Amino acid sequence: MTLILKTAQHLVQPLTLIWLVLGLWLLRCVIRQRSLGLLAPGAAWLLLTVMSCTPLPSFLLAGLENQLPKVKLAELPPADAILCLGGGVEPGLVEPIGIQLKSAADRLATALTMAAADKAPLLILGGGGFQHEGGLRSEADAVRDYLRTHLRLKTYIHSLGICSDTHDEAVKVAALLQQRGLRQVLLVTSASHMPRSLAVFRKAGVSVIPVPCNYTSSLNRVGERYWLHLPSAHGFEAFNCWLHEILGSWVYRWRGWI
Repeated sequence: MTLILKTAQHLVQPLTLIWLVLGLWLLRCVIRQRSLGLLAPGAAWLLLTVMSCTPLPSFLLAGLENQLPKVKLAELPPADAILCLGGGVEPGLVEPIGIQLKSAADRLATALTMAAADKAPLLILGGGGFQHEGGLRSEADAVRDYLRTHLRLKTYIHSLGICSDTHDEAVKVAALLQQRGLRQVLLVTSASHMPRSLAVFRKAGVSVIPVPCNYTSSLNRVGERYWLHLPSAHGFEAFNCWLHEILGSWVYRWRGWI
């Protein structure tokens, strides 16, 4: 009964309804031998099917996530600093804790776990800026304020302020390490983002130990895997993440950042 209810709920989701209606309309046209004008809608239905009903997007994303070996936090060596790249949190205007966790919040959780295990005496927070009422709010500042207010960490917390991109984070971290005479950093970011991040920081002269986390490909998560299934938005999210990193690597290489 539970399976029937879940399937019924899935069938009335907008993405599934679009897929079903478009597919039934195409089938009706084929049966009635109305092939004229089916190329564009047929291609749209096929693309929708591949992106939302097959594991192809997850295979593409796993190709990025699995480029570096998975780590166990207990086996990581101590370092001079833990660097948590932004993207997992945004300032929360009405949240009781002052921050809003996002899908990449595993980055912050991983960094805090290492800080609690005394892997480094310094926690560096990166992140972008969020427009609000004509001004910019810093992700890193919001996380720093939350940690100082609500958590008792022995680790000193440093915010990089508003960073425009990963290259900007790398440049600021390189300057900070040189200023403080520090050498090695535990770099925490999403597994799919780690290959590009690692290249950027090394090009900036920062010695980093990669700590990939936030594995979002279905091939790296708990659950049954099916070659075909009802439409799911996860496929679009996985493909968007993969495409973002591929295009980002091209742009960074073109600009000489990696």
